[in-house]
Amino acid sequence: MDTQFEMERIWMDETELFYQVQLQLRSSACTSNQLIYLDDASLEDLHQKIDQFNQAWGKEPITWRLVDEKEGSDDLQVNLTFTLIDRIGTIQIDIFIHDEWQFDSFDHVHMKFRMRTTMGQLDDLSAQLKRFIRRETDHVSSLRPE
Repeated sequence: MDTQFEMERIWMDETELFYQVQLQLRSSACTSNQLIYLDDASLEDLHQKIDQFNQAWGKEPITWRLVDEKEGSDDLQVNLTFTLIDRIGTIQIDIFIHDEWQFDSFDHVHMKFRMRTTMGQLDDLSAQLKRFIRRETDHVSSLRPE
């Protein structure tokens, strides 16, 4: 497994206020691929939370929550919770995904899984997110397993 977090911009509206991305999260036991709609504010929130986590040396867990509100719907929810689990900088990322398909109200996916990485990899993710937000790149590939 090369990386555990990948995001690729695949479509952007004419005003560049929001865009569609393919978000792929991988652990050794599970992979999730989600098509989600994002705006810069949502990604900037993730970027800031990662920076806060790093600056506090992981003393407090942080959670980034994305609710995909395209067309007023909250069918998709993604939570990433970052927690420092040892003194050498190993990070545990708890992932919660809830996805209700629009076609049948009884069909849905509810998933929880974990991945591990290091504080240094969070620095890499933070830098890549910043370039993504600035439109310097359309792809983020980060968080190598510990």
